[in-house]
Amino acid sequence: MKDNGGRALPADVVFRTNAIHDATVAAIDSGSSVMMIGALTSATNNFGIDDMHRPRDASTKHLAGIQAATLTPDIDGNFPYDSIDYRTHTGGEREILSNEIRLNQHREGPELHTITIGAGITFAQANHVLREAFGDDGLYDYCVPIDLTTIDIAHAGAVYATGAQGPSRFRTADIAKSITITNGVERTTLTDPRDIETHQGLWGLTGGVVEMELRVFRRPKNRFGFFIPLRSDKSGSWTPQAAAVIALLRDSTTLSLSGGQIHSRWKDGIVDGIEVVSRDSLELVANTSLPSGPNRSAAKKILGLMASREKNGTMQACSDFGVYITGNSRYGEVDGFLADEESPLTKLVEYSEGKEQFLHADGIRTIVDNPSEIEEMRLLRESFADIARQHAKHQAKGQAKPFSESTDINCFIDPEIAATMGPDELRAAYHRILLPYYAYESRIHDMKTVAKTHGVDITLSRYGHLNPRSINPHTRVTVHAPEDSIHLQVYTQIILRAREHLVRVLMDISRVHPEIRVEGGEKGKMTNEAFDIMTDDQRMAVATALAEANPQFQPHLKGKWASLVQKVRNAQEVRESREPDLPEQQAPHMQQVAYL
Repeated sequence: MKDNGGRALPADVVFRTNAIHDATVAAIDSGSSVMMIGALTSATNNFGIDDMHRPRDASTKHLAGIQAATLTPDIDGNFPYDSIDYRTHTGGEREILSNEIRLNQHREGPELHTITIGAGITFAQANHVLREAFGDDGLYDYCVPIDLTTIDIAHAGAVYATGAQGPSRFRTADIAKSITITNGVERTTLTDPRDIETHQGLWGLTGGVVEMELRVFRRPKNRFGFFIPLRSDKSGSWTPQAAAVIALLRDSTTLSLSGGQIHSRWKDGIVDGIEVVSRDSLELVANTSLPSGPNRSAAKKILGLMASREKNGTMQACSDFGVYITGNSRYGEVDGFLADEESPLTKLVEYSEGKEQFLHADGIRTIVDNPSEIEEMRLLRESFADIARQHAKHQAKGQAKPFSESTDINCFIDPEIAATMGPDELRAAYHRILLPYYAYESRIHDMKTVAKTHGVDITLSRYGHLNPRSINPHTRVTVHAPEDSIHLQVYTQIILRAREHLVRVLMDISRVHPEIRVEGGEKGKMTNEAFDIMTDDQRMAVATALAEANPQFQPHLKGKWASLVQKVRNAQEVRESREPDLPEQQAPHMQQVAYL
């Protein structure tokens, strides 16, 4: 078995089961190390094994992979589920299997529903059940607002374990009432929001997810999507216009969850995603020799929109960058948006025809209440990352093994400070975040030109999120070189240093401008990049949680994190060995000394 980045699982045996707890108990009892496996949709390098840090008290010969069984639809395409109405229900609830769903109506009060799902359920399946249960509501769509591009593939347990998030930037911990995990001995149900957040993003290194109970939220009924091509400024940078669009849509992207509803400051709807669409990524999907299916024609369609035209129809310039904006509103047709002065489409059209004219409005694609076209765009967005990863591992005859690296850094404006900022101030703040990305990409583009003279091909693709709540444009750089080329290692080192420089610049900006915050990205807390970005207190909180967990769940703990966790364990062993000989009141002091 391999993940979609091409990394093979090192497991000796893989169990696909709907009884996660029983399977982990059996594996732990047999002395095996355990690795929790999702749907293998995320190439996060979390399946690599560091033999230096294999558990000392577990077998080094046997590693069991445990994957949650998922749910298949019935003959009509629906997913079976149980339902409890808490207005009349007085009994307890049985624990559910990894491939089961239970709807808990009025669980926390009138119209405050929850849904309990096993670890192998996808969020698309959960939302399908909610549409089936509440589909006759003419005003609202009921959902769990985890909007991954892989929403129909990724297992819910793995999404929590990796800390993954979609365009709206809501994570599982934001909507969870409870998360049940197993350490291979007993189940533990987390209900305190701090505990739920602590275990999120730890790759299952503290235990395997068994089930989760999530709050259900309402949003306006009609789904929409707007593609907005952006023209570069005179310097060639796309960042001023992107920053302007993000600032312009502040009201509709300021999201909150309360009272069973998703709110924004735009009274008639919400914008839950502003995503990067670059010419580089579109051309890679449109022209690749790798399989891209119907996404090829969708990519070509969007490339056509990026050909900017004057109002008289003549060609003016090409756009190299655009944004795709998604959300829900009460409007079922485009005319409703245009008649609303506060709608995101009205604001964007007015802005596009104003003094900055980022693109004539003919280039804007609008999709309103059309599920097939919205699904087409979702699949296209998913293909940006998939094709880039496939391209990154494609090794033609006579080529060396490719090198590939992607940025993954979340930056955001402190919400309380943002609320006090005017549009120009907010635009300037967003521009400060985006400008280092442009400088990084410009450096890569300059290298591409030089690399070609040495027979080396450097590919750059961009995808990711610009809002709500945080900015994380992924920039993947891949190097293909001849097998005997001496330049591959040179360019690899240059790219790695450029990426490290990007992180340092963003961190420096956040120190100078306190309204700007930087945190780890979508690949959880366990990457070296996240380690470098965290504060000392944040690192210690993660390391302590890992040190207290069963080491048999940690065969893939590696790098800086493995070293820190081992230090914390050593300190705990020293403290435990000394505490029995000390007066009781001295124990806390020894704990501090041990950690220092």
